[in-house]
Amino acid sequence: MREINIAEADINTVAAEIMKFASDLRSPEDLVNSSPPAVKVIDCVLSLRRSYAKFVKPRLKNFRNKHPDIQSVKDLANLMASYPTPDAFMISELNNNSKVKPKMLQEVIKFVCQIIERSQTVPEEEVLKQWAIRAKPQECYTLNIKYFKLAGFQYLRMLFGADTTKPDVHIIGFLSEILNRKVSEVEALCLLEAASERVGLSVRAVDKYIWNRGARGEQNVDETSTVRLALDVTNAFPTGESVSEALRSILKELKERGNKK
Repeated sequence: MREINIAEADINTVAAEIMKFASDLRSPEDLVNSSPPAVKVIDCVLSLRRSYAKFVKPRLKNFRNKHPDIQSVKDLANLMASYPTPDAFMISELNNNSKVKPKMLQEVIKFVCQIIERSQTVPEEEVLKQWAIRAKPQECYTLNIKYFKLAGFQYLRMLFGADTTKPDVHIIGFLSEILNRKVSEVEALCLLEAASERVGLSVRAVDKYIWNRGARGEQNVDETSTVRLALDVTNAFPTGESVSEALRSILKELKERGNKK
C-alpha cells in the first residue's frame, strides 16, 4: 500500500463529522462477532459486493443450522475438500453460483489455516485475534488472491478482533460526501483511522455506524437493482415504504402537471 499524505484539515473535517453521531456509537465490546471462526471466514468472502441483510445473513444462518459442528477454519477446509470442486461446495452449502468466490474462499481458507499452523499450542480464535491486531493493511497485496483486495482483507481483520475499518463503498461514499471529492480506498482507510483516533473513538465502532447507515439504502431497493441512496436521502427516508411514498408523491405531481397541459 503506497504511502499517502493526509491533510490535517481533512482529518479535522472528518473528526468533526464523527462527533455529530459519537453518542450513538455502540461500544467495541458490543461489536464482538460471536460467530465461530469458520463462519467468519465465509462471511468475509460472501459479503463482498453483496447485500448483507438480503443475501449474506440468510446463507450464514442456513450454514450454521446445517453444520453446527463446523467451528474451526480447519473444519471448514475439510468440509470444502470433501466436495469435488470449490464451485460445488459453494452451490451446495451456500446457494451461490459465483464465478470468482469459490476459488477466493478456498484461497482465504488456505491463508487463514497457515496463520493457525504457526502456533499449535494457542487456541485458534486467540491466534487469529493476535494476527488481526498485528497485521498491516498493505499485507493484502502480497496474498495474490484474485479479487480479494483491501476491503476484504480489512474486514477479515475486523471479524477477528482488529480495531480498524474496511474501506468499502459505504465508507468511501461517506468520506467523499463530507470532503466533496472522490476519496480512494487507501485514503479512506487512513482518514477514518486518523479521525477516529483524534476524537478518542473506536475505529471499528465508527465504521459500523457508517456501514449501518449506508446499508439501509441497500435495503430500500430490490437486490437486482444497483441503485444506492445518498446518505442524506437515507437519513430522511430510512425505510423502503418511506422511499416508495415519496416517489409516489412525485409521480402523482408529475401526472397532475401533465394532465393540466
